[in-house]
Amino acid sequence: MHKPFQTAVIATVCLAAITYVLRRETNQPPIIPQALARDDVARPDAPVLRNETTTRMENQRRHMNRLYDKMDEDLYDSRLAPLLSESFLAPPQQATEHLQFGSGTPTASEILAGRSALSSLARRIDFDSAAGTFPTQSRSARSPISIWLAGNHAELENRITGSGYDPGLSGDTLSIDSGVDYLIDDGLVIGMGVGWGSTVGESSTRQLRYRENNLALSPYFVSRVTDWFNLRGSISLGQSTINQSPIGVVPDDLRYAETLESTSIANSIGFGTSYEFGALPLSIQLDGDMITAREVVDAARATNGGLVPGSIATTQLFDASVEARYRLALGHHEIIPFAGQDETISLLNQNYGRSGSTRYYAGTDYAYDPLNFDLSLQGFRDVATGAEDITGIRSEFSLIHDVARSSMTLEPFVSIESTNLYLDTGGGISQQWGRYPASVRFELRRKLTYEVAHGNYTGLLSIDVPF
Repeated sequence: MHKPFQTAVIATVCLAAITYVLRRETNQPPIIPQALARDDVARPDAPVLRNETTTRMENQRRHMNRLYDKMDEDLYDSRLAPLLSESFLAPPQQATEHLQFGSGTPTASEILAGRSALSSLARRIDFDSAAGTFPTQSRSARSPISIWLAGNHAELENRITGSGYDPGLSGDTLSIDSGVDYLIDDGLVIGMGVGWGSTVGESSTRQLRYRENNLALSPYFVSRVTDWFNLRGSISLGQSTINQSPIGVVPDDLRYAETLESTSIANSIGFGTSYEFGALPLSIQLDGDMITAREVVDAARATNGGLVPGSIATTQLFDASVEARYRLALGHHEIIPFAGQDETISLLNQNYGRSGSTRYYAGTDYAYDPLNFDLSLQGFRDVATGAEDITGIRSEFSLIHDVARSSMTLEPFVSIESTNLYLDTGGGISQQWGRYPASVRFELRRKLTYEVAHGNYTGLLSIDVPF
């Protein structure tokens, strides 16, 4: 059996297994009502489930994309390169790694104290042998085992129900996930992940503080069907403990339990494609994911002696992104104009309904090799349900400089993001040693919000020592 065909068959079986498990789970008789009868007693189960599912899947997706790159660069190019003519030149490398404006990911303002410090740390946890972070691990096919550790953080979104009920939800979710996988075929990786998540929030309407800790086990796969198309998927089985406590005068007609238990199942099915047009220095990348999750919250004894009924929270997420890049090499100059769009749609039960967000962006990356100079400029527009549109421009400048006879590298950088709602400025410096696989980075940011006359300063010192 040919290996590409075998890989496609195995990937199809994995997708069928995920679909069967999810369908079997969701088709069970709805003994527990999936939506509460009255909005004014609705718990924040569905919005919290959305956050927990999103952060966990983003951790996995980060590693899956690196597995795709590993298979692309080390399994395919290394085998095809000897067949090409001697005049073949590999594509030039991308601009410096921290210039990621094309990804459409904004930098959030942080206050490094208490849980905010933990959240800031979670966003920066990123060890991955598939990306070469572990020196003892090779990214070649001779090392089929990959290990990874990733963190993420997201703010809770306050969703208003279809009848207009506003729970006044605030808080955040952080997750830390780790896993190990094995390359069993030229284009197929199967792995197992384990994750821990923590959600802390408050409902001003219910006058309750909400804290949830969960553990999840997540088998996953990545399949490279062709040299430009891949599939990925995962199943996550989780167990959570939810604690609630009053933060004020609780409404008389509100029954709540101090401790709740829940179980959850989530799955994701996605694809990625990246195509280069050969003679034209043009590349187009398209990604899409469908994520579904279901959490069953058990019934529990209320603080007033009554019974809090169980409930089922469900969420469906659809993510898609497309980006085009055109690479121009003019001597020592490299110009990379790009444009793209990110689209997200989420559907929640318990009468929370549908919401979506869209980001349009376009810009240019510029690099000048003799001076190791990089510049990135991007304009963007964010449109989201129930929120004011954000239009802005983001720029970043960096300069790489070798000192002490190349035994140490310094990289100062400056960034500015100006929108109709805020001004975010920052700068810092990264230091790397030539002999030792370690780096130190210091960053200082200030975010000014126009509607509220105040500014937040953020300082961060991070030390990265691969091991």
